[in-house]
Amino acid sequence: MIQRFQSISVFTKEPYKKILAFPKPKDSEIKKRIMELEKLGVSHVSFTGPLQIERCQILGKGYVGMVVLAKKDGGLVALKIRRIDSPRKNMSNEAKLLKIANKSGIGPRFIKNSKNFLVMEYVDGEKIIDWAKKSETKSEEMRSVLNNILRECYLLDDAGLDHGELSTIDKHVIIQKNRNTIIDFESSSIDRKTSNVSGAAQAIFIGTGLAKIVQKKIKLPSKTKIINLIRQYKKNPTLENFEKITLGLKIQKPGKFLNEVSILSEDQKLGPLVKKIGPCTMRITKNPYQTLVEAIIYQQLSEASATAITKRFLEIYGKFPTPKQVIDTSNKRLKNTGISSVKINYIKGLSKQILQKKIEFNKIAKLNDEQVTAELTKIKGVGNWTAQIYLMFCLQRKDVLPVDDLGIKKGIRDLFSLKELPTTKTVEKFSERWRPNRSIACWYMWKNQRINSIG
Repeated sequence: MIQRFQSISVFTKEPYKKILAFPKPKDSEIKKRIMELEKLGVSHVSFTGPLQIERCQILGKGYVGMVVLAKKDGGLVALKIRRIDSPRKNMSNEAKLLKIANKSGIGPRFIKNSKNFLVMEYVDGEKIIDWAKKSETKSEEMRSVLNNILRECYLLDDAGLDHGELSTIDKHVIIQKNRNTIIDFESSSIDRKTSNVSGAAQAIFIGTGLAKIVQKKIKLPSKTKIINLIRQYKKNPTLENFEKITLGLKIQKPGKFLNEVSILSEDQKLGPLVKKIGPCTMRITKNPYQTLVEAIIYQQLSEASATAITKRFLEIYGKFPTPKQVIDTSNKRLKNTGISSVKINYIKGLSKQILQKKIEFNKIAKLNDEQVTAELTKIKGVGNWTAQIYLMFCLQRKDVLPVDDLGIKKGIRDLFSLKELPTTKTVEKFSERWRPNRSIACWYMWKNQRINSIG
């Protein structure tokens, strides 16, 4: 999408003034609105987007206002402009409703509003129906995205905010890489019964153009079963009945550690994350060698980089290799996957020790957490973090806390509204409330940041 920005003074000219004061602009109103934009800090506008109005391309149009791409304080924003003929006298109520949605982590981020304008985060992506049509949108990714969307709908239901237009969800969800965003809260209300999950589920899975596309890409149960699941939730909109929908439609995998998750869901800070993310689907890798090799690959890397490298590593062998297969693989071939020379030496050193039977994983598994860490950190390339990952994702120890993990530090900072990243002692202090289930709490914090660790 081409973004050519012009000063907001362009609104004094045709045809742009009709966007600023649609549908019948008056010069006096144009002047007032430009002054209003200046006070908001909006300096530039770009007429670009999928919709053409009055020979101008814009991002969107509704009965309340027009949405255009703009700049505020040098950053991109979406600017909603109240129509002259709008039934709403100002943008205050929509701003209030968007802020309620934001509290649950939903919708474009609210920035600022005035009488005639709403400034919010610019969401650059594609409408869900266009994303669904793409050949590269595969079934696994579709399940994940649809699960996220329905989960956000549940959070809106739980917050008592009805979106009002999710029965036509193809117009109100934008898909970006690693994110989906529900938009357009102009018809929302906190005064009527919520129908976000039921409306969205019907629009996604039953009888719409989007539903037909979805049905071609993922196998769904019968229409009768889908309707019954939706009705059951509508009658009693509990989290349990919501999960019956996600599990029944097979867009959500069954969870692990159900009792532990139930306890964490009652926590004031972590509970909202549990509702947002859903069941704990932590990937347990019972192969000790695989767990350590993957953890070494993931050291000091982003999830995207580590995942891509691991995928290329597996492509050499077809499935996870044995220590001997790794030793027999040239360093050059391993380096071509993206694994650094240092990590190749670590992985091959680990492989040799296993072949020489210097590491006895069966004995290690019987030790307590501190003893396991002490034994594993004797291996070159295995530090405390790698040992803790091993405890969590191989031995299924439920109360492990990787205190120096950046994702955990960010999670603690965000959950407890700290101004900066916490120290090790602060991480330990704030996570004490989650004993004896800190491994699971960590998984939720990782997931909330789209960080997978190795599971």
